[in-house]
Amino acid sequence: MTDVVQKRLESMHEEIEEMRRVKLFSIEETRIILKRRKEFEHKIYAMAKDLKSYEDYITYERCLLKDIQLRRDKLKIGEKRNSIEHKIIKRIKVLYECAMQRFPTDVSVFLAFVKFCKKVNYINAAVETIAKMIKLHTDKPEVWKIAAGFHAYDRKDVNTAMMMLLKAIEIHKDCKILYKEIISVEIFNTVNNNSEIKKSVERLKEIMHTIFANINDLSFYIDTLTQLEEHACTIEVQDMIIKKLMKDYIDNELVWHTLAQRERKGLHYDPEEKSENTTESQLNTRTPKAKLNACFAKYKEGLEKVSDNVKKNLWCMYLDFLIELQQDTLGGATVLKNSTLKQALNEAYIDEALKEKHFVSWLEVIPEEDALEIAEKGTHTFPQSVDLWQVRFKLQVLKGDSSKVDQVFKLAIKNLKEKGLPLWLSILRYHYLSSRRDYVELIYRDGIKQPKEISDRLKPRYLEWICYEHGIETARKVYKELAVQKPYCKELHKMMAKLEGLQVGYDFNHWEEVHELACKQFGKEDVDVWIKYIKFYVHYYREHPNSGERVVQICNRAEEALPKTLIFEFLTRYSKLKESS
Repeated sequence: MTDVVQKRLESMHEEIEEMRRVKLFSIEETRIILKRRKEFEHKIYAMAKDLKSYEDYITYERCLLKDIQLRRDKLKIGEKRNSIEHKIIKRIKVLYECAMQRFPTDVSVFLAFVKFCKKVNYINAAVETIAKMIKLHTDKPEVWKIAAGFHAYDRKDVNTAMMMLLKAIEIHKDCKILYKEIISVEIFNTVNNNSEIKKSVERLKEIMHTIFANINDLSFYIDTLTQLEEHACTIEVQDMIIKKLMKDYIDNELVWHTLAQRERKGLHYDPEEKSENTTESQLNTRTPKAKLNACFAKYKEGLEKVSDNVKKNLWCMYLDFLIELQQDTLGGATVLKNSTLKQALNEAYIDEALKEKHFVSWLEVIPEEDALEIAEKGTHTFPQSVDLWQVRFKLQVLKGDSSKVDQVFKLAIKNLKEKGLPLWLSILRYHYLSSRRDYVELIYRDGIKQPKEISDRLKPRYLEWICYEHGIETARKVYKELAVQKPYCKELHKMMAKLEGLQVGYDFNHWEEVHELACKQFGKEDVDVWIKYIKFYVHYYREHPNSGERVVQICNRAEEALPKTLIFEFLTRYSKLKESS
């Protein structure tokens, strides 16, 4: 192995000398290049060979090529390209060929070499590699697709590409990517090579017959239709696909959605018309408003023809489209879009096809005087929708009837249960402004008895409200009452500590009790409560005769209480606190 490596290094002598002579690289730089190459050569000739060694070597040589080009541009050196770059390119080619020979099952190395050949214009080598790749990897449709694409788009040899693809679908009869590529190549040939349109259309029809025979997939038919619709010359083939859809999939929402969207693009389909007489100019003669009307009409036609099971899905697609249209302010026909959406929402409601998001959209376009009625319909249909209850609550507030506002709130929290926090916050905001303090307190008292998702948010708010309304002493009494009620609330302790810190004269005994209770309830799972307790001594209770000793005691207690997984976090935060104080 050493002899082989030595010979290969000796063969690089002229190339290295030229690099030095034309002053692309210094002597030291070329020594580094030789050293790196020697390492790579030993790896690829080692007993245990792996593809990565080849890939790393190739990557190094390609980076070297880029570096040489940059240096040539910068130093304006144009000589000795044959002696330097061409030799590196040939070395890369040899490395790829060795890798393909030693790892024939790995498609990636073949594909990488073909890509490299295209870049350096080694077309013959690419052709040979593709032939070899197909022979070795006949079972992989992607290989056939890449090979055909190379012949069609790089070599402009459409005949060879089509022969390959036709052979491929004999082996892979139900492979969608191959059929898609056949259509792409045929269209490419028609558009770019002035192929006779009639013959091309006939070939596309034959392909579609083959697809229908071997693939039973609605989504693929629709994808193919979309692929063809950009090319007016394929209108006959498009109509052929549509006839298939109407015959076999008429009771499917995707079919009607696709046909409606085609109408919007001006691609009108009428089974009575002969598609071969339709020209590209005829497809574009209708106004945008006429196209929209045709689109809406197609959705409505579908809604009349599909079964009840499918109807809801089609309604959903239609409504989503109409809602999306409202954002298109540049397309005109604003009145038509708005009126069609309102009508569709009303009809879909009658058909019980509205989703929650559709009710929300309905409320955005409906006149204010009718909005509350729609909101009531929405909450009746989706009683667990927070958004709809919030809208209904706001609309009821605007009506100004306090008793009805409370009635809506009670209905909402009954249905929403643990998800009802936004309604609790809304009712409190409403009564802050319009009701007596004792009534607000009743709401709070009711709220703190709710599930944890709600009570955890309301307890600290209630405590803060009590403090501002009745003073710190009352707040302390309420805190002591609430703090021992399960489920425990960490934010309650946090709020009480904040309120103690806002007093003009600190009561350190009460304040410390808050931290003690927080650590007792949450100290086995929460680092934060211990850090806050330490901060209390470090930042506020400095006049305590043994503050330093107390901090050490708290730290020791924290380490005993916390699980091992949280000790590191605690010590890290404690260290930062000591450094900053």
